[in-house]
Amino acid sequence: MHWKKLGLCFAPNNLSDLMQSYARIPILDQGSGSRYPLYFGSRDATNRERVFKATLDMETLTVTDIDTQPVLDFGENLGAFDDNGVSPCCLVNVGERKLLYYCGWNIHVKIPFTCAIGLAESTDGGKSFHKCFKGAVIDRDKNDHQFVAVNDVLYDNGLFRTWYLSCHEWARGKEGRLIHHYTIHYAESEDGIDWKRFAQPAIPFKNEYEYAISTPRVIKLGPCDYRMWYSYRAQPGIETYRIGYAESQDGVTWVRKDEAMADFTPSEDGFDSEMCCYPFLFHHNNRLYMLYNGNDYGRTGFGIAVLDGSL
Repeated sequence: MHWKKLGLCFAPNNLSDLMQSYARIPILDQGSGSRYPLYFGSRDATNRERVFKATLDMETLTVTDIDTQPVLDFGENLGAFDDNGVSPCCLVNVGERKLLYYCGWNIHVKIPFTCAIGLAESTDGGKSFHKCFKGAVIDRDKNDHQFVAVNDVLYDNGLFRTWYLSCHEWARGKEGRLIHHYTIHYAESEDGIDWKRFAQPAIPFKNEYEYAISTPRVIKLGPCDYRMWYSYRAQPGIETYRIGYAESQDGVTWVRKDEAMADFTPSEDGFDSEMCCYPFLFHHNNRLYMLYNGNDYGRTGFGIAVLDGSL
């Protein structure tokens, strides 16, 4: 599997008071044509994140129509699961409904933060979103007991299926720094709101060095052919994120094949010279493309790559 990098697409660079830095976790609402609605997380001067909307032009591989006002803001209620920021997770079209799953952020005292997954819906074609609930639709529970975060949702034959980050431990790392340990888990739902969770990780750690697997992205190529891309960290001599890959026949049990992405490494210089993370996969003109973040988890913006050949 060989990917050709096509360069940096977008970095905010102080576009407004609310969009000072970062263009994290880019996702598309893909339809016809070559101009796709684009959503991403950007931060203000206090490092709080909101969800913004723009357009990805596939003719020029540029981002246009940037709206510097957020389509989704952090929670107004003190103590709410999203009172310190929101990040986009995924957008699902179900009939006329546009469902935006998002990650809400809390800041804590003994640990840096916790997250949970909320749900918003658009009634104006994706121009704005209203939160469906004040609370989260996926939060920590008896199995996901630290926090849950960025998920991907596939509406598959009338069933909502999701793969999400589940943190199960905070531990002290080098120089006493707190390190979060999380893997990818699976759940399913009839309505996209109440979820039946599977206790075992869908993508577990592959060795003792790894401590973080995040941002799953799943595409279905056939009745029994599921593919997932995700970020993973770390390996011997590598502390930063890389993008991994797995395959499944049912979407529940996965086989990791990270070697398929072995040549997708940081560039010699530029926005992705230190890490590659947070992929988003989409088809355009019968080719598979990938948006992805680079250094510092998206502070330097996101780029685009295209698969050379077929899967």
